Amino acid sequence: MQYLFGKPISHRILDEASRQSRMLHARGITPSIAVILVGDNSASELYVDAKQRIAKKIGVDFILYRLPLDIDHDNLSRLLITLGDDSSVHGIVIQLPLPEQLDLSKLIKFIDPNKDVDHFRDDSPYDAPTPGAVKLLMEEYGIECRDKRVGIIGKGFLVGQPLHKLLTKCGGRVEVFDTNTKNIAQKAQAQEILITATGQPRLVTKEYANPSQYIIDVGSARDVKTNQIVGDVDHAQLDKYVAGITPLVGGVGPVTVALLMRNVILSAQRN
Repeated sequence: MQYLFGKPISHRILDEASRQSRMLHARGITPSIAVILVGDNSASELYVDAKQRIAKKIGVDFILYRLPLDIDHDNLSRLLITLGDDSSVHGIVIQLPLPEQLDLSKLIKFIDPNKDVDHFRDDSPYDAPTPGAVKLLMEEYGIECRDKRVGIIGKGFLVGQPLHKLLTKCGGRVEVFDTNTKNIAQKAQAQEILITATGQPRLVTKEYANPSQYIIDVGSARDVKTNQIVGDVDHAQLDKYVAGITPLVGGVGPVTVALLMRNVILSAQRN
């Protein structure tokens, strides 16, 4: 069994991003990212902390906007417009998930596409960080998708949908599953590569897997029973059972953050 560690990949990306950041500083330009966090979701807090730590490490200004859980659509859209008009801000990120009263599909139109470093908008000039991280992990460990059965659990527009396009383009025989999929465990078990992005703690068990399978876990949530941050994968069941798997910590996440920061640097160079 092989662990699919993302840190070696993230280190290479961040080394280059740091070099580019120093060049911008030498020209009097400080790359910066504005992150909007609504409420106090504990999994989101972890991701925000990671982004802040990496930003500081490579010389990117990190501006965190902590907003109350009951903020309305109008106030948040006004903040997005203000950040879009601020020439000192090069990246704008809305940390997900958002509370129910906020419709992300309506909010993203207020994000300046040239600062949309998370690729929420179709017209963003930057590659989507999480799908890109999954693809880099597969390349790093020689996991070919061409002519392989690839299952994606989760149809979200940030991960599931763009990954479907990306891996189909690579020649994979891709299926996407969600809560409406019948016999989902049986169908997932038949895949050679399984990618999960649901945010449902320990959803993927042995029923979903087979010993020759590679599993990439993009999900993250707090397990209310144990109060721990966990992924979609039940590692107690699947570690040492499948051919390869991302670890609970240090898999897709570090690569995603590194690609996000690279997009911020690209935005500072462009703008």
